[in-house]
Amino acid sequence: MKEASCCDRRPAGVHAPGWATTILAVMAVCGGPLSSSTAAMPDAGLMLWLRADRGVEVAGGRVVRWLDQSSAGHAAAVPEDFAGPTLDAAAGELVFTAGSALHISAQVLPKDAREMTVLGVARADSPSSIGLFAIRNAARPLIQLDVDEHAQTRFIVRDGQAQTLAATTPCLLNTKAVFGGVLGKRDARTGTVRVLFGASRESGASAPFASPVVDQGAWIGALRVPGLKTYAWDGAISEILVYDRALNDEELDQAAACLAQRHQMRPPVPPVLADTWNVLTLQRADGPVAQELRTDVCVVGGGSAGIAAAIAAARDGARVVLVERQRRLGGTGTNAFVSSWEPGPGCSIAEELFHRMKAIGGAGVARSQSVQTTAPMGFLMVTDDEPYQRTLVRALPGDVQRRRVPYCVPYKPEAFDTVARQMLAETGNATVLDKTIFFRAEPNDARTRVEAILVEDAAGQIARIRANVFIDSTGDVWLARALGCEVMLGVDPKSRFSEPSAPEDGALQLNAITRCYVIVPSDAPQREAPPEVQVAFPRAAFVTGWHDGMRMVNMMPTLPGRALIDLGYDECMRRSERIVRTHWHWLQQIPEFQQYELAEIAPMLGIRESYRVVTQYVLNEHDLRAGLPNQQHRDLVAVADHPCDIHGAGGHLAAVNTAYGVPYRCLVPAGAWENLLVACRGAGFSKIAASSVRLQRTMIQLGHAAGMAAAMAAKNNTAVGRIDVDQLVERLDARARTIIDRPR
Repeated sequence: MKEASCCDRRPAGVHAPGWATTILAVMAVCGGPLSSSTAAMPDAGLMLWLRADRGVEVAGGRVVRWLDQSSAGHAAAVPEDFAGPTLDAAAGELVFTAGSALHISAQVLPKDAREMTVLGVARADSPSSIGLFAIRNAARPLIQLDVDEHAQTRFIVRDGQAQTLAATTPCLLNTKAVFGGVLGKRDARTGTVRVLFGASRESGASAPFASPVVDQGAWIGALRVPGLKTYAWDGAISEILVYDRALNDEELDQAAACLAQRHQMRPPVPPVLADTWNVLTLQRADGPVAQELRTDVCVVGGGSAGIAAAIAAARDGARVVLVERQRRLGGTGTNAFVSSWEPGPGCSIAEELFHRMKAIGGAGVARSQSVQTTAPMGFLMVTDDEPYQRTLVRALPGDVQRRRVPYCVPYKPEAFDTVARQMLAETGNATVLDKTIFFRAEPNDARTRVEAILVEDAAGQIARIRANVFIDSTGDVWLARALGCEVMLGVDPKSRFSEPSAPEDGALQLNAITRCYVIVPSDAPQREAPPEVQVAFPRAAFVTGWHDGMRMVNMMPTLPGRALIDLGYDECMRRSERIVRTHWHWLQQIPEFQQYELAEIAPMLGIRESYRVVTQYVLNEHDLRAGLPNQQHRDLVAVADHPCDIHGAGGHLAAVNTAYGVPYRCLVPAGAWENLLVACRGAGFSKIAASSVRLQRTMIQLGHAAGMAAAMAAKNNTAVGRIDVDQLVERLDARARTIIDRPR
């Protein structure tokens, strides 16, 4: 066997600490990547060893063969109908894109192998990077180490009897790191798997497992499954090692330290505290204040909740200034084209918005229609004879509750903007500052009140807005975060709220992102060109249709939520447009859509989840399970009944048994702030609760409550946490918005 160590052997008796500790300790001493030897790469049982700095043969600018450095002497060559990857010698990596792959025709592992380890030093540049290393020619048996569509590092093995073991852990995109998978055995009939990314190690559930009966050959950088499709790794691969045994923890520590040294890698650290993924930035240069405004209530963010808050406060006599960064009011609904209200309770403001939009031809009740396609698709067509009331319930009794309610309320973005502005103008108390960005908060010295905020308009003019009460209705709770309010991000651990469905450990995992688009009928439709490179996209769609032929297309998950953090907002916009065009090229081949052409791609990402503020009370799974009949809160100001709907990242749809209420305290940040409310998807919800409560008509209810409360606080010169909540609850009468005593 050829040498398999990256550095000198460690002296006998010296034990390696934990994986991350090893790397960090070395870097603390050396001030960077190692330049001297400290550890040895395990070599017993090494069946394959590919290194980008050795054994790479290039012709015509492409890699044609990658020679194995183990004693097995395998050769990975370019398979038929593929191109070779390119070699970036300076970075020490082979770069793979769609259409490039390498394949080993010989058998890498013994047929009776029941244990193995595969380690790779690689970089995944997008989710659905399939085939870092794979042994498979069909649905079974198979071995795969890759990144799935939810940006999860995945190791999956399946034996000849279709018994599957799998484990996943989050992957940081655009980051070179150690990927790994370990297949072990607990006993003669039970197998175990572990998956690695950087310092993260996750185990899958143990299960019955026989010999993998490994297929002949192995794929690198891509995967072709006969009769199915071709998958591709999008990124780079620097090294691959395959063992016919399960490495233990100490050996994994050794391998990690050695690979970190050789490839000069630092431990991958997610930029949790960085806000580069947001569309806004707080880092704005100081400039002269061109205008000073004084008002009773300032609402920051003109989405569903912000519009309702401004209308409610202004109708109660408060002077209101509404700040919105987009040109169109309505937030995600109007600017990300998620312009459809799902079934569920709404308040009087939502109903008024609907009837006014319907009067100008901009909204309607849509009923589910059948489509002649085998692709997963929801199609709802606006009709003239369905009443609005049929859309006001989602949680149905008994066995019916898990069926999809066949109604929704689509609306046209320009109609919502028009009607919202009319309703605000009619109050005589509201000033709308659109195309204006909030960028700084000015608290008092005691940090108990927000004195003012600074905003910048499209011309670069800065205004200072002073108000008695501020409402943060920005999707990413920018105002609350600028003030230092405590926030949550990602999956809550079970210890936080003792939720039955919460995992033991938290994780930086976010609900998926959507990019919607509009199609229109045409006698000579422009055909969308096929993608130049292979693009992963969901082969499904949720379509709402209008009598004039316009169709809104929502492909549901477009990118994993984590992509915002790993890639940044601008890159997500670029990639999602490529996915939209690929999705439309696919959809345009289906008979129902062949006479349509692409009209517009949403100018904004549809972001379902980001930061959530810690409030006086945080709505959680216990509230959803209890429902209105069993909740004991006296301060319920909104109701909802939508399932817990987590798109992507292991998502699911878990129905609630009945409607539940949202307390006013979920809008009041914890701490000493006297004049700040939060009404948006970032209010006081656990991740589980947020996946249900985040829908637009629920947000309108929250805004309705926040606007009324803000007007009360401003009028009486009292803190938002000390208003007459009983009066607020009585006026809103939220419980009456849904029927919970349905016959079973």
